[in-house]
Amino acid sequence: MLRLMVNVVNGLDNRHGGDLRARPAEAEFLELLERLRRVQLSGAIGMRVQRTDPKEVATLLTFRQKVDPGVAADALGIRRLLGIDPAASEFRVVYGAIATDAHEIAMLTRSALEILINLASFIDVPPAHVAEQRVSPMAEPDQGPSGPLRPLLQIKSSRERPADAFVMVPYRDYWFWIDDRDIPSKRMFSFIMFIFTLVEPGSKEAPPVLTIPTG
Repeated sequence: MLRLMVNVVNGLDNRHGGDLRARPAEAEFLELLERLRRVQLSGAIGMRVQRTDPKEVATLLTFRQKVDPGVAADALGIRRLLGIDPAASEFRVVYGAIATDAHEIAMLTRSALEILINLASFIDVPPAHVAEQRVSPMAEPDQGPSGPLRPLLQIKSSRERPADAFVMVPYRDYWFWIDDRDIPSKRMFSFIMFIFTLVEPGSKEAPPVLTIPTG
């Protein structure tokens, strides 16, 4: 989820979509994601919340100490990339772009609009729309340590109506859709829909009206 929902971690920049700030993710950020994934799958990393006073809590990232050599190497690599204390096992997680000390991990998260802008950069836009300057071309994929990364969300386009689409929408004589056989994109689309239901303001239901006759 860091690749989707975070702009910066301890000064390491994620990919930015949109014309004004478009740029690929830094190699160190992508290496961080790969190492974090391996350590997370091993169960050697976790989060916990600690109350610091009656009104405030702190979020802590914790590394397990007794792990196999491969996981230990990844955990050390994570510390190196983030610039945090290689001997510590617990770190504060705060909002921001830059950490203030070697025991802090600062994350600058994305707004809902920023998430949509970045996902839009993965759309396979029609060449005709690019030639007519209606839209920017699809951005090049990020290059991770193991090669090109798969787009977070693959949205295809064509003039013909798709025969096997999970979701589809017509726009300017083209169809845009997610293939029903593309499980990662279907999962991502469903997750985004769920996230937006959480951030939507709740609708206020009108109270029942009681009519009292006066005649």
